[in-house]
Amino acid sequence: MYMLNEIIANKRVEIDEKKRVRTLEDLQGKLREARPVRDFYSALQMPGISLIAEIKRKSPSKGEFPSQFTATELARIYSQNGARAISVLADEKFFGGGAHVVERVANDPAVHLPVMYKEFIIDPYQIYEARSVGADAVLLIVRSIGDSGLLSEMISTVHDLGMQALVECFTIKEAAAAVEAKARIIGVNNRDLQTFEVDLKRSEEIRSIIPDTTLTVSESGLSNPADVVEAQNRGFDAILVGEALLKADDITRRVREFAGLEIIEHQNG
Repeated sequence: MYMLNEIIANKRVEIDEKKRVRTLEDLQGKLREARPVRDFYSALQMPGISLIAEIKRKSPSKGEFPSQFTATELARIYSQNGARAISVLADEKFFGGGAHVVERVANDPAVHLPVMYKEFIIDPYQIYEARSVGADAVLLIVRSIGDSGLLSEMISTVHDLGMQALVECFTIKEAAAAVEAKARIIGVNNRDLQTFEVDLKRSEEIRSIIPDTTLTVSESGLSNPADVVEAQNRGFDAILVGEALLKADDITRRVREFAGLEIIEHQNG
């Protein structure tokens, strides 16, 4: 099983190669051509709990996911059935994604939701890449970045480009670091990226130290609508769901369940 350290080591090699192919200056030049930013923050701030629906082809812990739909087809299903934002994996080796996949989804005319570039970001270069392909938000993992000063700088860079940062933590210490770095949106990952074990109960303790003025997202390991209710009861503003949607026999129905639409329609029927 691949662990976070191995993913980060590979990411350093990837970034060095990307910089050889396209310099940061070239990337910054492309920013003028990117579509206008959509408001990821407001999407998560809407009443009720917001679903961030994820697109990925595989994961180190679960292997390949069923591929009955392309990334853009999935994005359209998400966009039309109650999701409020879309997360697209930008890591190719371990998750089967890529910046080009984010770009296709973010610029598809049938997709109107904010799109998050989900990647193991360790270099500001990746933030500029995210905006250049049309992303509206990026994931920043506290454990991947390590240095609190660099985390603050990266959050500032994200905001300067008009995007939002979902700052992910797994421990109280990491959550405190995210708060100190002035994160506007903090995600609590229920899956340990070193062991890939899931513990939904840990999120409540971590959520308790995050200010109410900060938006919060419960990430990973949510397998059914009951988990959504639990996350909402614990004070989370949004949920990030991938596997439970991607493995469903009826993805459209599953998205509507996690978005709360099936429940609402049933109550109104």
